[in-house]
Amino acid sequence: MVIFVATREGFKELESVILTGEHAVWIGADVLSDKELESVRDAGVYVTNFLYVVDLNNKDVVDAALEDIALHHPDERVWLEWLP
Repeated sequence: MVIFVATREGFKELESVILTGEHAVWIGADVLSDKELESVRDAGVYVTNFLYVVDLNNKDVVDAALEDIALHHPDERVWLEWLP
């Protein structure tokens, strides 16, 4: 399973799950500071951070991000932060 986080609030909601290190995590730019990212990685979490902000209201951006994740994690379920 891959966790895809686009906002700081989304990260905070799933932080306890993320810090288990059981799941790959992809994070949008500016969700965490460089120091925070380093701390999460030091905790043993496999984190990939996008170099761009993932605007959840922009379908093209979300689709492109999901395509990138799928390239690295084929056939894995992706849990996407989403507010209807």
